[in-house]
Amino acid sequence: MTASLRRYFRHGAFTLIELLVATVVLSLILMVMLSLITQTSNVWRSSSARIEAFQGARRGFENLTRLLEQATLNTYWDYDNPNQPTNYIRKSELHFLVAPAGTNGLPGTPGTGQAVFFQAPANTTGLTNYDGLTSLINACGFYVQYGSDAAWLPAHVNSSQARERFRLMQWTQDTETLGVYNSPNGSAWITASAASQAIPVADNVIALLVWPKEEGTPAVPILNAYSYDSRSDVRPSAINQLPPVLQVGLVAIDEISASRLGSTLPTVIGQCLNGLFTDNPSGQFSQDLETLQARLTGQSITYRSFVSAVPMREAKWSP
Repeated sequence: MTASLRRYFRHGAFTLIELLVATVVLSLILMVMLSLITQTSNVWRSSSARIEAFQGARRGFENLTRLLEQATLNTYWDYDNPNQPTNYIRKSELHFLVAPAGTNGLPGTPGTGQAVFFQAPANTTGLTNYDGLTSLINACGFYVQYGSDAAWLPAHVNSSQARERFRLMQWTQDTETLGVYNSPNGSAWITASAASQAIPVADNVIALLVWPKEEGTPAVPILNAYSYDSRSDVRPSAINQLPPVLQVGLVAIDEISASRLGSTLPTVIGQCLNGLFTDNPSGQFSQDLETLQARLTGQSITYRSFVSAVPMREAKWSP
């Protein structure tokens, strides 16, 4: 090898210091890439967990609004007094009721918004010879209840894994056992079986909000409250009528927040809901919802709100 070639190879080689610097730089690049991959993975897992956490609430909300839209009273006109008639009035054997949950004998946890009960063609029956029939009328109900899920755990699941949670509950009464006809003057058809037959349809739902309203006009007194009774005798002009629209809201939190709060969950959620959604919905609904969201955020609780105006297809509203 000539002297010129030796000089070329000597000057073209890396020194030990250069190799160490290159190794450090490569290590830093790999560490940055690993950090980015880890952060991206954590964000993806967190986002997936939140989406999964609220899927049940979304499905429950869609089922609720779908059934509410089909609610019916099947009204007809008849004499006000069969023995001494003076005029015709609207009558119905069915019943539509919105009232605060957990009050006046209704099921649900007080303070979690409203319970709603109605009849709709849900086509639910326990008799096989009715399976081919369509448009079967069922009594339906929805409300929020706090408690354990031990009663609904599969047999192979240890009862120690039961969880105390807020849940959206659904009650559906089979056509053949429809009790509304047996209590024409009250809500005994609800209190007799709703609490014992209802099943959970979504975990971590903390509030169900139902406001009977009328779109496009100033709120009339009977449509500016979180209550409605189609059998009420205090407003004769509205007896046996469905409200024209229902403003329905549902607020859910994620399982991570519920687990973190542990035994303090009912207390914290009760404080967040305290004083909200009790009166004057036309003026307070949006503000109360924003207040609830701010309170949940203040408690570092991840939440999701679902709100929809549901037109009542069978409504024949006249004030």
